[in-house]
Amino acid sequence: MKHICVLLLSGATITATSTPGERIDLFALIRSMPQFQNKLRFSFKERADIIAGYMMQPKDIVEAAKEIRQAVREDGADGVVVVMGTDCMEEGSFGFELLLQDVDAPVVVTGGMCTSDMYSADGPANLFDAVSAAASDALRGVGVVVVTNGWIHSAQYVQKLHPTGRFAFQSEFPLGMVIEGCASLRNRPVRRKMPWLNVKSTEPKNVLFQYCYLGVDGKVFDHIEEDGYDGIVVAGTGCCDIVPAIFDKLEALRKKYGDKLPIVIGTRTGKGESPISTYGDFEGSPSYIYKNYLMTGQLDCPKARILLTLLLMSECTPEQIRESFHMYFRSEN
Repeated sequence: MKHICVLLLSGATITATSTPGERIDLFALIRSMPQFQNKLRFSFKERADIIAGYMMQPKDIVEAAKEIRQAVREDGADGVVVVMGTDCMEEGSFGFELLLQDVDAPVVVTGGMCTSDMYSADGPANLFDAVSAAASDALRGVGVVVVTNGWIHSAQYVQKLHPTGRFAFQSEFPLGMVIEGCASLRNRPVRRKMPWLNVKSTEPKNVLFQYCYLGVDGKVFDHIEEDGYDGIVVAGTGCCDIVPAIFDKLEALRKKYGDKLPIVIGTRTGKGESPISTYGDFEGSPSYIYKNYLMTGQLDCPKARILLTLLLMSECTPEQIRESFHMYFRSEN
């Protein structure tokens, strides 16, 4: 009989009701599902101190990852279901993926877009699918996944694309679906191995995240040193296009600080990869950026920020940081 650990973090809309302070018993709900009775053994953990909603911080990701690893390595869980708020689920789940690269047991993150007493509540269905996925051998070695609305998404690529809809979580290449309590996979993601990613301090690292938009002036980059930034992620328009008002300041920072201030550039579109040769090699082109800066590659910019933050918290060398981001770039001939 497989052992499934269910870890409930704070900020989970799935347990809330429209009455302030009132919550449903999530664990009792799972125990009551007849499909699992006499088939799965459950253990339940609640960490109300781990913030997992809109106020989630990197240290919360680190602490939750420790709980997940303990459930697998020390408590013998065959799979783990993590229930958390949906606001930062795409970033939190990716953080789990980065910190649990050595864990092959299925780790499934889920939540709810609706409170438990709404007529459209999606919580019970998401919980059923998440537990079913966590118990599936098909998900061993796949890495951390997010399961909502019947779909299975890799934590590396999942995005929240709608504020309220049950279909909010999507990815460019979904891994599969949960159908009648069975995980049906269409593909398997590439898992990156970064043995140097080992958080040594939960002290926050200050990584600036700046979107490019029509009329942006770049004044935020005038006080990088005074504001104590440890790194920068810039989301350019289209194919990583960075307007001169920002690019000139990035160039000045790169030449002044070098590897001491990692600068990562990607596209604000959230999907796809930027070309590096189509537009030539003039200063500011994607080719120039590729040669002189870190690039997000297959990652969207919010996830690139999580990666850079955890690398900095792990006190990684510039070479290790560069190699980590290169892992998300397409193969070169």
